[in-house]
Amino acid sequence: MLRAIDDVDGQGIYIRKLCDALFEVDTRNQYVAFYSRAGQANRYRDRPNVREVVLPARSKLLWDQVLVPREARREALDVLFHHKFSIPLMPPCPTVVQQRGTEYWSHPEFYVGWSGRVDRLYNRFMIPLYCRRAVRVLTNSDTLGDELVHHAGVSRSKLRTVYASADESFQPITDPEMLVQARQRYALPAEPFLLMVVKGHQILGQTGGNALTPRKNVAVALEAYGRMRRRTGEAGTAVPPLVILGIGIAERLTPGAIAEFTDPAAVHTPGFVEFGDMPALYGMARALVFPSRYESFGIPIVEAMASGCPVITSTTSACPEVAGDAALLVDPDDVEGLASAMERISLDDALAEELRRRGLRRAASFSWTQSALTLLSELRTAARPARAGATSSS
Repeated sequence: MLRAIDDVDGQGIYIRKLCDALFEVDTRNQYVAFYSRAGQANRYRDRPNVREVVLPARSKLLWDQVLVPREARREALDVLFHHKFSIPLMPPCPTVVQQRGTEYWSHPEFYVGWSGRVDRLYNRFMIPLYCRRAVRVLTNSDTLGDELVHHAGVSRSKLRTVYASADESFQPITDPEMLVQARQRYALPAEPFLLMVVKGHQILGQTGGNALTPRKNVAVALEAYGRMRRRTGEAGTAVPPLVILGIGIAERLTPGAIAEFTDPAAVHTPGFVEFGDMPALYGMARALVFPSRYESFGIPIVEAMASGCPVITSTTSACPEVAGDAALLVDPDDVEGLASAMERISLDDALAEELRRRGLRRAASFSWTQSALTLLSELRTAARPARAGATSSS
């Protein structure tokens, strides 16, 4: 079920890379890729064991609960997989579902306004139901698995972790021309900078038009950066500028909004950056600052580490699991702690180099190929009851 395969956020990256790897390692089984828009088709036209089917729908609910199960029955599928938390409640075959997070329980402050409350209540009711109906429940971190056991009552025996990884393009950039072109394309500072990669906007309809998503903790990061910059400025020490990229950031972080925390001239907001340019941005950065309040994985952590970029991230959710010993960990509510971590990474060359080495080693432990093999194993496990029934009745 690939209606979200074109999403530009971490979920979209995850399912694109996972499917690419799955169809690379498994050329024996036959796959049917269900899309919701014609423009999504032909992605796998060169894969002889992948057939693409477009099922246009007016809503996600209609697509999930009516069109996909109806087509799955016609296709006589052995197993049906969806990576984005929902599955048909009356499927014609065993299902495997991947859950994305439990912030609906742990972070109700993310969901404000009438629309937000409805969204949170809907997910708190439906996620346990989907998990009960599925044969297998996948997560992208062990941390998320523990949360599902605690919040949603999922049986631990149904769970399996399928990690994300970094695209193979994320590696240290040695070509200076690539760095120059990316710097010019996005009007980035000439010197190394601290980098934040965020989803810039709050969920549509849940807040006013200028609200930043609280998950990525941009306000706390700005406050910490301003505190660090004032302290080092008083000591006569220069620190890197701050670059915050993401859809909606430039429109929301106006100079007036930034001025509440620090000098607007020190903060750059290039907006959306093309995926292919991200390795170059990590290569130019002094460090990735990723003090997220909640992540079920956090792909930017691995992308930065694979690119040789030191990382500052949170002590919460899956961030420590992903970062291992290759990052500075800070409580996302600790403004002074984050300011100190920014200062250390900005001024201590030996620390930055050590984190660089550790990060490259840590990033290499994640593999899309291994994740695809794990997914394949789970699909086979889920399909076995159906195959056994077909064998006994034939």
